[in-house]
Amino acid sequence: MKTIERTISRRSVLTGGVVAVLAYMVRPVFRSAKAQAQPAIVAAPVGEVPAEPDDSLWAQAQSTTVTLNPQNLVLPRVFEAATASVNVRALYDADRLGLLIEWGDPARDVDLGTVLQFRDGAAIQFPEGPSFDSPNFMMGQRDAAVVIYHWKSDWQFSRLHDVDEAYPNMYGDWYPFSGVPVGEMPESTDYLSNGHKEYLTAAAVGNAIADPLVQEIIGPIQKMRAEGFGTIEPVATQDASGMGAWKEGKWRVAISIPRQQSNFRFGEGTAVPFAFAVWDGSKDERNGQKAFSFWHDLSLKVAPVGATTTPATSEDGGGGGLLVPLLGSIGGVAVAAAAALIGFRLWRGRQRPPE
Repeated sequence: MKTIERTISRRSVLTGGVVAVLAYMVRPVFRSAKAQAQPAIVAAPVGEVPAEPDDSLWAQAQSTTVTLNPQNLVLPRVFEAATASVNVRALYDADRLGLLIEWGDPARDVDLGTVLQFRDGAAIQFPEGPSFDSPNFMMGQRDAAVVIYHWKSDWQFSRLHDVDEAYPNMYGDWYPFSGVPVGEMPESTDYLSNGHKEYLTAAAVGNAIADPLVQEIIGPIQKMRAEGFGTIEPVATQDASGMGAWKEGKWRVAISIPRQQSNFRFGEGTAVPFAFAVWDGSKDERNGQKAFSFWHDLSLKVAPVGATTTPATSEDGGGGGLLVPLLGSIGGVAVAAAAALIGFRLWRGRQRPPE
């Protein structure tokens, strides 16, 4: 019986020593996981979220720099992102969450008057139903959708900018069924309002990209949904507000969205993954060709302006429970050394012949 107890004791001590050593070795892993769980963007509370990018209220939110990457994973690829990073600020009130996105861009690309012109744009993305396991940051995946709010510069500044604005000296002979007299150059709105809209087939079937009247109703920020590549589509209810402003080589875009989404509500003290994307029209970026970010947690938290917040603690201490604080320190080394020494002495005692 004593032999069994001695064997169990030795095994227990040796096991404890091994566990202590392993806990100390994996300490950086727990620290890294805990750091990643800390919200990267903290939204400050205000009385009312501003819809304009130049509002002085944005100064109450701390600025967070988010690194962007070239979309070089799938076709069409971009091997060098035109925009390296964006600065993000966030504010919230009782009903809405607002984000201010800022980035440098020497060219103001806001029209699509010709075939080879592309617009500047920006987008935010978050899971349709946030959970512990976030969906793919590249537009989600099946059964794990994402919500995307896309600001389009041409929808704000050049909704009616057409070929005749790009080439003002062009001559228009006659456009039948357009609703304008012979010799006048029709706008797309003429076909839709006074003529036969079936001659603008995309607009006739409800494509917002081709219908400036729909763009006017939606505004410059369109809400969409996706479950992976090639699945993006606008949602029925458009609820965003905001606008962009370009000045001295810099875009500032304000996006305001409801805190109450279809499947969840942005609550105080809870973190939701956000991703960002920017398109530089003068660098021919459009569609999948863009600069994008990975997930960054955004948290609605009451905190003094400029203060550094800490992640919410839970019963397990945010990863590792009590084991990591206890063993992931100098005390952990001492416990490991003591356990190893006791185990070694017991093993040596077992090797000696009985007297």
